[in-house]
Amino acid sequence: MDYWIIELIAYAIFAILLVVSLVHLAWAFGMAWPAKQRDMLVPTVVGLPKEKPMPPAVLTVVVAFAITCLGVVALWGAGVISVSGFAGVKGWALLGVAAIFSVRGIVTYFPISPFKSAAEPFRSLNRRYFSPLCLLLSAGYTAIFLGL
Repeated sequence: MDYWIIELIAYAIFAILLVVSLVHLAWAFGMAWPAKQRDMLVPTVVGLPKEKPMPPAVLTVVVAFAITCLGVVALWGAGVISVSGFAGVKGWALLGVAAIFSVRGIVTYFPISPFKSAAEPFRSLNRRYFSPLCLLLSAGYTAIFLGL
């Protein structure tokens, strides 16, 4: 595969994950989207009943940071950025992230899944958007790996 395609995939992954990260930061600071009201955010994006609280803001910020780091792995894997001393684990890092996104994406469609008991509208959003996005990201990381 041409290098420019691998680079484009890495930039696309980074952009997608940066947006996801920024949305998590916005939730940590009170944004309700995609729910209309803040009390509907938990069943919409976490999958828990409306009565449950949103995860703590500090945890949501940590998740946002981790998501951004996964985007940086894509750029590193494609050679867009350099991380000294870790070149020997680049392939393993790409495969590991691809596996994480694969498992997260596939488990939704298993007959026995932790998401089967999730609250609506999360369950439907997960099947329609969240899990397919995870599978697409996994494919992107795999393509970058194959381009090494």
